[in-house]
Amino acid sequence: MATSLLASSAVVLVLVHLASTLVGAGSITVAEWQYFRALMDGRIDYGERAHLVALFFSLRFALVLMVLTDIAIATVLFFLQGAHPFGLNAMYWFGLSLAVILAGVSWLRFNARIPFWAGSAIAFSGWWYLAGMDMGYIPISGYFSAMLGFIVSVGVISALFGFVRFLVRLQANNA
Repeated sequence: MATSLLASSAVVLVLVHLASTLVGAGSITVAEWQYFRALMDGRIDYGERAHLVALFFSLRFALVLMVLTDIAIATVLFFLQGAHPFGLNAMYWFGLSLAVILAGVSWLRFNARIPFWAGSAIAFSGWWYLAGMDMGYIPISGYFSAMLGFIVSVGVISALFGFVRFLVRLQANNA
């Protein structure tokens, strides 16, 4: 009976973890889209700022929920007999590392310690990396190879976002 309850709890926690990463990935996508849209007129007005603040609240909520479910999953799997030793899994530690990176970048961006473009690219790449891992689209075989893939993804996304910002500013200047 206890094993069945623990196994069911693990399934529910994995689904909550997936939901939190999807909320984070969706929120960062909408936030970036709204930011680019706000740049069209060259400034962010009060309504746009309020919407972005709500989106960033959802990002913080998703990050906290994701970390709490990570800890709960590890605890449930520790007590579940015959379960894989979750703490030795590269995917688990890489996911937690991304959560720390996302929290750190969020703080650095809020306090204007890093350029906005860098924070945007890291946050966007991080959330979509987490969502891709949870959905099984990004296989993690080793911690350092996953980190290298993440760094390459950040570079590609920052170049793409830079190009989009250039196009948006060009269109705003021509309008």
